Amino acid sequence: MAVLRCAVAARGWGSLVRFLCVDSRQLVPAYDRAVLPLVERTVPDAEERRRIHATLLSTGVKVGFALWGYASMARVPFDAELTVLGSSFTRLYDDLVDHGDRAGLDTDLASLFAGEPFAPHSRLEELLLLLHDAIAVRLPHPPDDPVHPVLRELHTFQLRSRAQRDPGLPLPEVLEITRGKGGLGMVALLSLLRPGMSAPERALLTELGYVFQLLDDLHDLPLDRAEGLTTSATLHAFSLTDLATRIQRLRARFRAHYGTADPLTAHLALTLVGALLAPHRGPARPDRPRRLPRTGALPLLFSRAGNIRPGTRTGPLP
Repeated sequence: MAVLRCAVAARGWGSLVRFLCVDSRQLVPAYDRAVLPLVERTVPDAEERRRIHATLLSTGVKVGFALWGYASMARVPFDAELTVLGSSFTRLYDDLVDHGDRAGLDTDLASLFAGEPFAPHSRLEELLLLLHDAIAVRLPHPPDDPVHPVLRELHTFQLRSRAQRDPGLPLPEVLEITRGKGGLGMVALLSLLRPGMSAPERALLTELGYVFQLLDDLHDLPLDRAEGLTTSATLHAFSLTDLATRIQRLRARFRAHYGTADPLTAHLALTLVGALLAPHRGPARPDRPRRLPRTGALPLLFSRAGNIRPGTRTGPLP
């Protein structure tokens, strides 16, 4: 009932239909122009290239949905190419931190966010650097832009998130990591559309990212249980009613800050509805070949984005 009330109260459903039917069509061509050539340049193995392409494209539409909603609400231009570049960098960065085991990688990534040289040791790291440089060329952030300390703090939380492999990790620490990853990650992505973001807006969008991360934990519950990860969902930290209440509070804060809450609260409500079905979805089969998703917005939006795992096919640079 709480989910139903949240969905009924949300505004902006018509805008979401417009995104699915019209605006989302920008994302796949933008991906083909901005990201796909970089994947083809760095990943020689055809099967691995197909898997990476499927993951990055699906992630681009999911993240693009949120960034488009923010752009509509905040009345800033929506840049499809920046969106797919940013989403691809974020996906690959997350997976390198979570699944990479190269000694010195953590320090090298910190140097990258500090504006220092980054020497890639593998093809995936080379792809990460190319994505980073493409973003920097398209949207250079001056040295005093608030996004730089956000990125450095986000990297700290990403490294701390490895502790979630411990089944005994206490709930307060899990929630602190969840807020840091989700909140700062959202601010970093939305800074692509609004450089020089103010402190009040950063605080508001940090809460938005936290709620999205809690919803993401619910969607990933079967997979996280299978992999032994400790998250807000595996610890039953929040009920659907709690999350519906948080979304309603965010709607009021959006209206106070932007003058509207459309269509982002409808997106949150849609994600909350999807969380009802998540426990009934089994974990993805790692031994099953991953199909390239259809390029329609709806299939991509609700497909599993998957992970990119370093392996022999994406091995070291020659």
